[in-house]
Amino acid sequence: MCGIAGIAIVPGHKIDPRALAYFAASLAHRGPDGAGHFMTDNAALVHTRLSIIDLATGGQPLFAGQAALIGNGEIYNDLELRADMPEINFASHSDCEPPLYLYLENPTTFTHRLRGMYALAIHDRTTGNVTLSRDPFGIKPLYYAVNETNIAFASEPAALLAAGFATRSIERGKLDELLALQFTTGAQTIFPGIKRVLPGQTITIRQGRIAEIAHEAAIEAGPAPRDATEAIAQFDKIMTRSVDLHQRSDVPYGMFLSGGIDSAVILALMARLNAKPVLA
Repeated sequence: MCGIAGIAIVPGHKIDPRALAYFAASLAHRGPDGAGHFMTDNAALVHTRLSIIDLATGGQPLFAGQAALIGNGEIYNDLELRADMPEINFASHSDCEPPLYLYLENPTTFTHRLRGMYALAIHDRTTGNVTLSRDPFGIKPLYYAVNETNIAFASEPAALLAAGFATRSIERGKLDELLALQFTTGAQTIFPGIKRVLPGQTITIRQGRIAEIAHEAAIEAGPAPRDATEAIAQFDKIMTRSVDLHQRSDVPYGMFLSGGIDSAVILALMARLNAKPVLA
């Protein structure tokens, strides 16, 4: 659970460095293992790190060519992506580095090859653009505030409020929705000036304004019907592969048991894949 934040500025205006300090302080609880930032004339990125993969050299922002990336989450097919890019001399073992090179290949479709839970922000110094992307299931959060001279973004609304990019006034309709459903639907949050990047969205910010919004569906069209035996075998294969990918980590891990069949299946697969007992 890292923290990311940043600003994209309308030309003719400047970034207040104090905002970066407010971002870092507000998101420190999400990333107690380190912090980093990067700033140009038209954009700034802030990252607070919780180390899971590549404890030694995985600090962010990450750089490649004229692009800089900050991310929160995990890219589970990191090793497979690296294998597909043998010509790249990667600077770290961070699972967030392959997405940076995919962006350099194609800034609009780079997320299509990612398998994981993530919220990413990339600043391209060649174009001046800032790109925000969120995983198709919306597991990792990402919020933004549009102002007269900038667009600011962060992992939590609290960071945008702390840095002064939105006010604490409440959208009553969304508050009612939150109390009734325990979440709010759509992009609008309970704060009128703060929206969320929707699951699967990639937002391109150009000159401090939203220029393009693309969307990637979480689930493709359903497979062709099959008999029960074949379906069970296919499910076992897919679930085993998924659990195996999710266990990639440079720190110890365990799992939460809810008492339901879903967590019991995951625990059984973890036990199948691990020689040592699984903590649960």
